[in-house]
Amino acid sequence: MGVRVGVGGVVAALSVTSDLTRGHPPGEAMRACLLATELSRRAGLDEVRQGDVFYGTLLRFAGCAATSHEIAAALGGDDIVVRARGDLVDPTQPAELVRFLAGLGEGGDPLPILSRPSDVARLKTEGARADCEVGAGLTRRLGLPEAVGRAVLDSFERFDGCGVPAGRAGDEVAEAARFAAVGYAAVMFEAVAGGAVAAETVARWSGRALDPVIAAIFADSPAELLGLASPDDLWAAVVDAEPAPRRVFGDEAVLDEALAGFGDAADLKSPWFTGHSRGVARLARAAAGRLRPADAGLVYRAGLLHDLGRVAVPTGIWERPGPLRADEWELVRLHPYHTGRILARSPVLAPLGQIACRHHERTDGSGYPAGVRASELDEAACLLAAADVLHALGEPRPHRAALGPPEASRILSGLPLGRDAIRAVLDAAGAPPSALPPLPADLTERELEVLRRLATGRTKREIAAELVISPSTVHTHTVHIYSKCGVSTRAALAMFAMQHGLAVIVR
Repeated sequence: MGVRVGVGGVVAALSVTSDLTRGHPPGEAMRACLLATELSRRAGLDEVRQGDVFYGTLLRFAGCAATSHEIAAALGGDDIVVRARGDLVDPTQPAELVRFLAGLGEGGDPLPILSRPSDVARLKTEGARADCEVGAGLTRRLGLPEAVGRAVLDSFERFDGCGVPAGRAGDEVAEAARFAAVGYAAVMFEAVAGGAVAAETVARWSGRALDPVIAAIFADSPAELLGLASPDDLWAAVVDAEPAPRRVFGDEAVLDEALAGFGDAADLKSPWFTGHSRGVARLARAAAGRLRPADAGLVYRAGLLHDLGRVAVPTGIWERPGPLRADEWELVRLHPYHTGRILARSPVLAPLGQIACRHHERTDGSGYPAGVRASELDEAACLLAAADVLHALGEPRPHRAALGPPEASRILSGLPLGRDAIRAVLDAAGAPPSALPPLPADLTERELEVLRRLATGRTKREIAAELVISPSTVHTHTVHIYSKCGVSTRAALAMFAMQHGLAVIVR
């Protein structure tokens, strides 16, 4: 690793992923972090608690891709628009809620789920639980204090007790979460309507969604605080704002696992992508070890993060079983660009971004998003692109079944990605597997079969039919699996599967 890598700088850059997931301006999480951390300083918190606010705010919505599939399926396909509009609404105010719900759906036709209030409430509660559970899991993988994880778990709680999933109120809501809530409310409404509306909204939400004591600190000097949260170099300002002691990654393995966690979280965008980024990264590393050993670690990390930009595309597009419209295809073509822009913010991640943003480029200029040619496409980028193609072809997608190795190899061999890179990837893919490690969490082989299906959204009835066992047996396995893995939601179970190399898309 050469030099010690700061956790704050990496997390700040990767926080843009959660901004894009929610349809908010890139950098909103960093702006909210600056504001919330300054509020905690003015409130007299010691530096340890300020650090909890700093990281709790940056990571507040880190797990929000977890329920993209469920939101898209229930609310019209565009999970990004649903989140972006919903974040501006106080759901305890009937008029605001009605206006928000009336705007969902296509062509003015109300969505079926909106006629069933209990289903809407369940989606809201279970969605919040999944998003927060995944985000809190990332804080643990980063080695952050338990208080940061508690703050992320309380991301959708409210001061008045009307939040979800637990309905905590007042000081029961984690302290760092209460500061983060004010920070996000202020920068979010300033972005859409200006500073005056931001100040008015914080005042209106005080005592309801927001802690009135923290809201009052903001109300003392809103223009000054919003100005502090709008520096010329946002990423550098966030790095400088981290309270002491500043955290660093202990070694390369810890950094790799942290990056893998963010890649896993982005793969939750759709069950069709479960485990994709880790699979591509491993294949690319093995291929690089054959062709460019010195670049193996670099290519591996780029592979872990290469599809971060997927979160900027509505899930309904990724899950479309038929051809995409021209405008939808343009959104898809931009996802590598988003990956590159996310990673460009950090000097540590920028070299990874230069590789990752080109995983759909081709040596003849026919790729995207930039259409670069061989002279601008180095071997590391070709290795990652070839690994991405081969791994993706072996996975099922909404519009096709998974291809077998012969057909996938034939397609890859015909692509303009450089003969050496293609040969190295094909050789790596054909390498004999190493001895399988024991299953984690004392899982049995049958539980593993059930886990893989649960993680990709199968119902218990569907699993029972596929495995030719009774629904009650599936239920028993499910209870044991969730207990052994220490999770309670499908998204968190998928993260567990990806982390431990258990993820296989079963279709």
